[in-house]
Amino acid sequence: MRTWLHQHFVLLTAVLCLAGYVYAYTEGRAGTPIRSDAFSYYVYLPSFLLYHDLTLQAVADDCCGGEFPSWTGFMRWPRTHRWVNVHPIGEAILIAPFFVIAHVLTRWTNLSPDGFTPYYQHAAGLAGLFYTVFGIWCLRRLLLRHFTPGVTDATLATLLLGTSLFHYATFDSTWSHAFSFALFSLLLDLADRWTPDRGALAIGIISGFIVLVRHTNVIIPIAVVGTLAISSNRSGRLRLHPEGVRLALTAAVIATIVVLPQVFLYESATHRWFVNSYGSDRFTFTSPHVAGVLVSPRRGLFFWAPVLLFGVAGLLMTPRSLGRWVPAATAILAIEIYLIASWNEWQFGASYGHRGFVDVYPLLVIGLASCYTRIAPRPVIRSAVATLVTVLCALSMFQMLQYWHGVLPMIDITWRQYTSIFLQPW
Repeated sequence: MRTWLHQHFVLLTAVLCLAGYVYAYTEGRAGTPIRSDAFSYYVYLPSFLLYHDLTLQAVADDCCGGEFPSWTGFMRWPRTHRWVNVHPIGEAILIAPFFVIAHVLTRWTNLSPDGFTPYYQHAAGLAGLFYTVFGIWCLRRLLLRHFTPGVTDATLATLLLGTSLFHYATFDSTWSHAFSFALFSLLLDLADRWTPDRGALAIGIISGFIVLVRHTNVIIPIAVVGTLAISSNRSGRLRLHPEGVRLALTAAVIATIVVLPQVFLYESATHRWFVNSYGSDRFTFTSPHVAGVLVSPRRGLFFWAPVLLFGVAGLLMTPRSLGRWVPAATAILAIEIYLIASWNEWQFGASYGHRGFVDVYPLLVIGLASCYTRIAPRPVIRSAVATLVTVLCALSMFQMLQYWHGVLPMIDITWRQYTSIFLQPW
């Protein structure tokens, strides 16, 4: 039985996520997949592929009377009066194959081919689910090179059920986080098995897409590829390596080419090559809310996903074969915490848990597996940790369902509110 579970772990993950997706979109619990932030990530597809319009105006005319509402995050650039989308095109490109299938089904069933009827909606939603499962598959391939199947699957099950990852694979699968999670997982897997004679093209393309989905995630490929440049073997010894430097330069060129379409879109809309698409939203670097984003009820990372503390601790226990990634992981996590804590809306709006950290979960997977490996030979500690993790995963899933059913507030939850509805059924 255990062998069967190991062999079919990814398939079981996909089935579980699909069941969660169906539940979320049954009886209107989640509305439609393309909503809120998802609208602005997705809208490039109907605009480019159906209306053949790079300005986005045709979609605005069709859906919104010519003006996108303020909640979409679009703004008219003052000098050109062209629309500037707050979100880049990366996610839309990743959804495109699903969009094409949805368009064929829509025409076949004589529904309105406007980009927002049911086939389009659920093509986008299922795309996020697919990429989450793909990310888990990539992480499993990475972990199996360094850990036992039991530790690997326990680690990934903890990640899926004990954090907000399941939520962003199902209820909010059209947000960017599922896509960023998958891309980072793939990059980490490719980088970990990179050899000088292959891999540069793929690493460059994936690095470009990471930036194209979410610009601030540029720190991820810089840290990962930089690690290969200064430590190109598994010994973890830090030294500048010519082949690693060549990889870094090649990947940088390829990633730049991948990102160029976004740069040209910005230029065509604003006559400027580099744009702050968020308008008046800004970073407040002198007053970061570090405690808020880590431990507060207002979406604190470890408040809502305490199992990740094992992942942080485990970064100090990584096996030698993964030791070279610890400096990169530490740097990425530190910068992510500072950037997220410094954003003026540091809760990132409505979310279950803190969605800003979903993108970097792959780093904590390495620490989590390392922690589980360290305690595996100690039966008493292993049993205690297994019991605690099981309880925390059950609590996370229960609170996620509270969020889905409107028991948990979507934003600005206080300690008093949290305690008053703790374990309250829906």
